[in-house]
Amino acid sequence: MAAMTGFADTGRRTLGAFVRSRRERLSPDEVGICDSSRRRTPGLRREEVASLSGVSLSWYTWLEQGRDIKVSRQVLASLARALKLSAPEIRHLYRLSDELPPDIGEVRGCPGRDEQLEAMLHALQPNPALLLDHHWDVVAFNAAEAALFTDFDALPVERRNMLWVIFGWPPARSLMTDWEAQATQVLAQFRMRADEEPADPRYRAVVADLLAHTPDFARFWQRHEVADYRSVHKHFTHPRAGRLILRQSKLIVADDPRVHLLVRLPADEVTKDALALLR
Repeated sequence: MAAMTGFADTGRRTLGAFVRSRRERLSPDEVGICDSSRRRTPGLRREEVASLSGVSLSWYTWLEQGRDIKVSRQVLASLARALKLSAPEIRHLYRLSDELPPDIGEVRGCPGRDEQLEAMLHALQPNPALLLDHHWDVVAFNAAEAALFTDFDALPVERRNMLWVIFGWPPARSLMTDWEAQATQVLAQFRMRADEEPADPRYRAVVADLLAHTPDFARFWQRHEVADYRSVHKHFTHPRAGRLILRQSKLIVADDPRVHLLVRLPADEVTKDALALLR
């Protein structure tokens, strides 16, 4: 118990030190405060930040001192505005407060195509690989991935989505040897992210399309299963290459965490030789 308390104290002190550092870097002019007096310390005064954030001076002072106080999401949003935090700083503020960061700023919108990442996909040939965004939409893919599944560019734009391909594209059910197990796992990962972002229209659109056009999708969706991603072996029965066992791994792109690089590598020599038939 003492060790746990020590960790909590350290976290609160770190939060307090971070907030104080952001306060001290701001000038009165930056937040619209007219003050011609000379200040002995840099930045804004505590009472100024408290006023801008709509909290009491005592509460704000306790926050900077690392005391054990409750910090709500509403107050965190007010602090972020008052301190003019950047998107990475806002995420850091929320995580230090043990809160899920909001979907803000640079993580909005749809990821664009990246020439360097696409070059990496092609360099991974003959191993299937693709780029997925946070909605499981297919951003880019190499020729081996297209040969394994399908030419995603030939699908309607709204259906270039891996969840739709697995549930709504009929050939997937014979291609994926243990289709139900694989499909259930992917859906559980999708569900976890979709439930965390209920206002995101793209998640709703993917689900609505599958509910309307895939008869058994509702049965899986109503289970409310959630899961984290884990590296697994995927089994396929390909009409041209035969039996394939692929080790699947997913990497997050550092400069855009919405984008994931999904790579499928051969799990045995038979699969390694068979991948040549997909070229």
